[in-house]
Amino acid sequence: MRTIVIFNPSAGRGRGGAIASAVERGLVSRGLEVELRATRRPKDAMVIARRFATETDIIVAVGGDGTINEVANGMACAGGTAPRGTEGRALLGIVPAGTVNVLALELGLPFQVERACNVIAGGKTISLDVGRVNDRRFVLMMGAGIDALTVRNIDLRAKRRFKELAFVSTGLKQGLSARPPAFLVRANGQEYETTFFVAGNSRYYGGRFGITPHADPTDGVLDLLLFTGTTRSSLAVFWLGVPSGLHLRNSNVTYVHAERAELVPLDDKEVVWFQTDGELAGKLPAVVDVDPHALDILVP
Repeated sequence: MRTIVIFNPSAGRGRGGAIASAVERGLVSRGLEVELRATRRPKDAMVIARRFATETDIIVAVGGDGTINEVANGMACAGGTAPRGTEGRALLGIVPAGTVNVLALELGLPFQVERACNVIAGGKTISLDVGRVNDRRFVLMMGAGIDALTVRNIDLRAKRRFKELAFVSTGLKQGLSARPPAFLVRANGQEYETTFFVAGNSRYYGGRFGITPHADPTDGVLDLLLFTGTTRSSLAVFWLGVPSGLHLRNSNVTYVHAERAELVPLDDKEVVWFQTDGELAGKLPAVVDVDPHALDILVP
């Protein structure tokens, strides 16, 4: 089977190239035909995946959640997420090599190269839902408001050292530094004025704690968490409750399932950012929905 390995050389603290070479050796020894393709700048993985999505059997992403997001976007743009059984639907293999690797945790993917190669060569797949926001896809989650500001301002050194706790500390700093902008969310025929929004396709967020702990990436819907608090103290209480899951009992939290949501700023002059899979992606307004069973991922 023809296999394209897309890797981020800076992943794994600069060991992305060495990891990709080990993956190449492991897959070749298991009978796969392998080509390595390195990324050199943002969105390169998307371009490479789009180019090969209809020409290869397997695309392997070596890197973190950002690299996986780009590969998924590229496959979607090329028709690589066409209905199951149609020509051109490549399988996605993953070798985790990033800082947090949320999708690997969600799917129980191995972090060791040899075990990851066994999974890829094994051929077992699940069909994963893919979220969409405007012209972007996401595999894990989309967030807006304070959530996106947290991603925008996170200290990369703290992220490498403290992993998921870096998201909590940055979220607290952002919430306490200024009054968060409010925006309108429409979902399931209801309207919510909120300051923090996450559309989760995965249980995990930034590591092993879950903003949307009941999310299932194969159920065809998104789990929406809406935080309606407007004070700094209420946001601090929310973030402090996230690691233990107590945030779901917060009186300012609404948790619903939906196939579609619209997000609109309350003030056209105020910028409200959104992120996809931990990468800043744009500004509101936005429409969020889900493409069920859009991506076949190789799993243990």
